[in-house]
Amino acid sequence: MIYQALTQMPLLFQDNRITRFYIGGKLMHEWRKMPPCEDSHQCEELLVTSIGAISKGQPKGYAISKTIDQQGGILLSDLIKAYPNEILGERFQKYNPDQLTMLARVGDTTVRLVMQCHPNREDAKRYFHMPMGKTEAWYIAGTREVEGKETCVYAGFKPHVTKALWRQLYEKQDIDAMVDCLHQIPVKQGQMILIPAGMPHCVGPGCLFLEYHECNDVTIRVERSINGMTISDEEMFYGLGADACFDMFDYTTYDDTQILERSLMKERCLEQNEQYTLSALIEPEQNDSFSVQLVTITGEYPMPEFDGHRVLCAVEGDVKLCWSDHSIPLIQGHAALIPAACKGVRVVGEGKLTIGIPTINEEVGK
Repeated sequence: MIYQALTQMPLLFQDNRITRFYIGGKLMHEWRKMPPCEDSHQCEELLVTSIGAISKGQPKGYAISKTIDQQGGILLSDLIKAYPNEILGERFQKYNPDQLTMLARVGDTTVRLVMQCHPNREDAKRYFHMPMGKTEAWYIAGTREVEGKETCVYAGFKPHVTKALWRQLYEKQDIDAMVDCLHQIPVKQGQMILIPAGMPHCVGPGCLFLEYHECNDVTIRVERSINGMTISDEEMFYGLGADACFDMFDYTTYDDTQILERSLMKERCLEQNEQYTLSALIEPEQNDSFSVQLVTITGEYPMPEFDGHRVLCAVEGDVKLCWSDHSIPLIQGHAALIPAACKGVRVVGEGKLTIGIPTINEEVGK
């Protein structure tokens, strides 16, 4: 039985680790206050997801979030189906039926991730019959030194790149030249990187990254092997031909200044008092998918009313989520979903919390 009372409280989720093509996990375990582990391909945690992950050999619905035992151990997808308006909000249920509009995951890597892009909304509908594309953003939650390599991410094409060159280098699998097609952006803890759908990108070594993204897990990959693993055509192109997949890349080019303006977000203070400081990391006008805020709490932060769902993550320190006469701890590195029907939530303690807020693109459906 699914209890409607769950729609009126912050939802926490069980651990949800998946295997990826990159290598890491040790720093993520430390950050999430989990037992120590060695770096491996078990390096990504799906924090809040109603769709799970697309993974070779796994069924549809693999790795969908499940509430903690204290909250019934219920699949988030089942809870949404039972109470869509209460979880998502009526506007968001109409916009993206029976699914969250915004998801969250965290990854930890000692190596460069595979070069990739994600479909925009038009391509997602055309090729995959999915309602949403995948714009994403990374909050750099931590860093570590890896064999003297600079902690960085890669994003956007440099001025010399054309579609023909990108395709030619792919056919040759000239990986060094392909990496050189992308801007290398040094990053440090606390920074936020925005990756619009279609932009080529990959996270570099040494990054612990909290990722907010649209409700889609399709990834177009352009490397046939990386980090000791072979990538199949299905994992690269999802049954489509290479021509269609190379059309999904956004071939906009950027100089060194332009890529920073497009993708390296500038934190802006929105509100400050003795109890908390609220800042914008990604603002609504900077993309049509979501915004992200950061609240630094030294006492109590009352969350404002909102008619949709929100995704919180404790990025520094443990806090308590309080509502009515109840409370539940939110441990560093863990996330919570605030349903639309959950009102009067207060965050209490000392720490930093990111808040992901989905946006409705009014052009969708026109």
